[in-house]
Amino acid sequence: MVVPALEPPAPPAMVADVVFVIEGTANLGPYFESLRKHYLLPAIEYFNGGPPAETDFGGDFGGTQYSLVVFNTVDCAPESYVQCHAPTSSAYEFLTWLDSIQ
Repeated sequence: MVVPALEPPAPPAMVADVVFVIEGTANLGPYFESLRKHYLLPAIEYFNGGPPAETDFGGDFGGTQYSLVVFNTVDCAPESYVQCHAPTSSAYEFLTWLDSIQ
């Protein structure tokens, strides 16, 4: 009798608290799309286990949490020079935050 080999269990998904701190000044403007495409999106896909989907509502307890901090120079008054987004487990929601950076 031949017993089929069992597949080893899949490794657990990467779970982390990920905080991106991004400069929101005009100095980064010309480079932001390149930064987004070559660094931010691959990092999000890595921690998400694949590309973010619009149907990703997050909510999995114990999953990866994404947070965003955007800082500007002090001369942006009267606006605050730091904007912080509360953590979300939705990679898609996080991407909407990135897209909203001026």
